Amino acid sequence: MKIVLLVTSPGDLMCGVADYTEKLAQAFFDIGAEAVIERPRRWSAGEIARIRRRHHGHGAALHLQYPSLTMGNSLAPAMLPVIEPDVYVTLHEFRLFSLPRKLIFLPYALKARTILFSNEAERDGFHSAFPFGHAPLHVLPIGNNILKVDEVVEQRERLVYFGQISRNKGIEIFFDTVADLKRKVAPIDVRMIGAMVEDDGEFRAMVEDRSRDLGVTLRLNLPPDDVSRELLAASIALLPFPDGVSDKRGSALACLDHGVTLLTTQSDKTPAWLRQTTLAIADAADASGVVDRLLSGQMERQPAPDILARELKARDWREIARAHLELYERTMR
Repeated sequence: MKIVLLVTSPGDLMCGVADYTEKLAQAFFDIGAEAVIERPRRWSAGEIARIRRRHHGHGAALHLQYPSLTMGNSLAPAMLPVIEPDVYVTLHEFRLFSLPRKLIFLPYALKARTILFSNEAERDGFHSAFPFGHAPLHVLPIGNNILKVDEVVEQRERLVYFGQISRNKGIEIFFDTVADLKRKVAPIDVRMIGAMVEDDGEFRAMVEDRSRDLGVTLRLNLPPDDVSRELLAASIALLPFPDGVSDKRGSALACLDHGVTLLTTQSDKTPAWLRQTTLAIADAADASGVVDRLLSGQMERQPAPDILARELKARDWREIARAHLELYERTMR
């Protein structure tokens, strides 16, 4: 069987779906499966036909990753299950699609081999939109985008924020927590690891000013291996997502995979395994109190280690690739 992964984003653009696709393709290679990535410059029925002809006769499974950058508003993806029988699609953030974009996937609901989602909430949202669909709906988790470096890194008592540094990420809560710790607790090394993703001079100035005033080290735009080293050296992470942590949060997964104790907000979007393996906080005062208890040894650093080990194994890229392969083989039979 040949696996053809379809994504429109060029390899030189920052796109989470494209990054997911590349890591999945590498994982297929690692387990001995044949996989290629097709990056159509634009979506059209003609381009779909050319891709189909190129891989005809190989028993190919065509697997669309949707959406991705440069895809635009083309209706051509709706043609894929009409002209190709062995079609799969992974829908990233289906619940955020507009109604016209959701309607593109009516043919998939009727004819696709399988429609995949990263969590149950996304799957349930699709089922609500197309309750009459025939295609099986399947959940496979996302993997960790920051792979651990294969080297020994000494862990220090260090508090970190990791992820996108932008508005609506709880950055103000992080800084307020650090300020509270500086007033009440013995000094602790603090770093922010990530990237400024917004062209927002006012916000950037706020981050730089508060980092300087509070002694927070900014580690921005690092390559993945250096991010891994930073996480391996950290002991505690604070990720105060305004809408609560979920299994779509790659930054939270990366922290847990690197052995960092994770303090984060929880909500109805938070699955059971993340409720059990993270320490819940509501605001800055709450977070600084938890950090204080961790530093003084009054709280366990890692709750539910057995659950965490099981869930991290399921999110290993090779395990995800094997699960895909089993799904292809089962449904194509």
